[in-house]
Amino acid sequence: MPQSDFDVDIYWEYDSDMSATALFEQDGSSRFVPTQAAVGPWDRRLVHGAPIAALLAGQLTPAENTLARLTVEILAPVPMEPLTLHRSEPTGGSRVQRQSATLLASGKEVATATSVIVRRGNLELPAKALAHESPFDPSAVPAMDEPNRSAAAQVGWDSFDSSSLVLQRTRVEGDRRTHDWISMVVPVVEGTTLKGTEIAAVAADYASNAVVRQLPYDTWSFRNADLTIHFAREPVGSWIGLRSECVVDSVGTGFKTADLFDTDGRMGRTMGTLVVERHDTRSA
Repeated sequence: MPQSDFDVDIYWEYDSDMSATALFEQDGSSRFVPTQAAVGPWDRRLVHGAPIAALLAGQLTPAENTLARLTVEILAPVPMEPLTLHRSEPTGGSRVQRQSATLLASGKEVATATSVIVRRGNLELPAKALAHESPFDPSAVPAMDEPNRSAAAQVGWDSFDSSSLVLQRTRVEGDRRTHDWISMVVPVVEGTTLKGTEIAAVAADYASNAVVRQLPYDTWSFRNADLTIHFAREPVGSWIGLRSECVVDSVGTGFKTADLFDTDGRMGRTMGTLVVERHDTRSA
């Protein structure tokens, strides 16, 4: 989002030296405090979009049924300050329901999410219906236990990329799309276990990485305005494989699209809107 959308005079002074063990600390039932592990790469006063998507995904993942679709919209820059989350009760019928969540900073709505929930079944499907080729071989998973610490030098400060995210790029012969293994080294909320849908939401945010082949990172920003993920089932395992591509245009927008894989094969697809801007310096 453009910097002009953010009131630079009003933001919570977080402890930038803290050793974060999660992206958010929960304070009460609906208050979530972002930690240094959630800082963004464009402006250190703002939360990275991936932690926002992951927080909303985790809060809208049902315990008994299947999260079939998640749509996240980041309506304004999210400041590094305590955030309030309001979640509706599920509505609909016995097979399909909908639920929504809204995230507020200082009373201002900064992000929303809507989920479609489908009643979980146990169907005996033919093998050909479940056969999905995957470029991510579970037996060839790279080391996924350390984030890219050198990203701090590129960005200028420690951020989500250098402290929380694990991203390993791979090449697939004959396929020009971008392929990434993605995981995390900290949970989304302090004291919880990482959910597959949370990792998938982070991966969906990083589908915009495909833009780097077209626009240099040090000259251009390509922030996510929204993302939608369709799930065939809940992701399993500790990583997500991301196969992505992007289209951008001189009017200042574009879109990203990606397929999501886990240890059992293809399980999701995401698409989102990009806001493309030229930048000369980042805000310190």
